[in-house]
Amino acid sequence: MPAQRLSVSAARLFERLPSHPIVTVATAMPLIGASKPTAIRAIETLIAAGVLTETTGRRRDRTFAYGAYIDLMRVGTELGRG
Repeated sequence: MPAQRLSVSAARLFERLPSHPIVTVATAMPLIGASKPTAIRAIETLIAAGVLTETTGRRRDRTFAYGAYIDLMRVGTELGRG
């Protein structure tokens, strides 16, 4: 299977993830200055690349997390214990 191309919108979203590691489609739209369908595609691209994971298990109003970054931020904190 060929690698999925990173769109400009997905690249923009990826650049903004460190300051917004948890996103929804609604929060992604203004972050990347894009329409809802474009934000959905950007999120889907980052899911396919293994950057974002869906955290709610729902079909609507889903939340996506930049897990690797969140895990990195937990190191050395009480959140990292457990």
